[in-house]
Amino acid sequence: MSDDTTPRAEGDAPEEMTLRALEAFTAYFDLGPGRSLRKLADQGEYGLTQLERWSTAHGWQQLAKERHREQVQAASDAARREAAGLARRRLRNAQLLQEAGLTILAMAKIAEMDEDSARKALGDARQMMVEGMRAERLELGEATENVRQLTPAKPIGAMDDDELDAYIALLDQEEV
Repeated sequence: MSDDTTPRAEGDAPEEMTLRALEAFTAYFDLGPGRSLRKLADQGEYGLTQLERWSTAHGWQQLAKERHREQVQAASDAARREAAGLARRRLRNAQLLQEAGLTILAMAKIAEMDEDSARKALGDARQMMVEGMRAERLELGEATENVRQLTPAKPIGAMDDDELDAYIALLDQEEV
């Protein structure tokens, strides 16, 4: 076993670090993207010469790159898992909203209600079902609205008053 000071030859696998060298590497890594052996040595706990030996013997620059890559990958994986969980919850909430609307319809005794109460119950149930279906389609990446774009036959600025009135009337018809 090495005394932790023997430089390694190019292409040799890094040796196992002592606890002290590992602590120094951790402090080096924790300095962040602007890390340097000199900055770590300036903190006073380790000598620059010893840090250089450990860094060379154990490939600290490569280890720091690998650890950073692992941290980025772990954060990315965690974010992906969190996003998937949130999507599942939103989808389930959309389905529950639809079920609540169906439950209102199933449980309501429409024939026994006065007209206003029946209209409200049916309206609420319909709204819950429509919003639930819209939220579900949105979560699944499906179209939530059918939108037809009405492009004028010529630029609006080039239309005369009659053509402009006709185009506005066409747009008004589409809103209904």
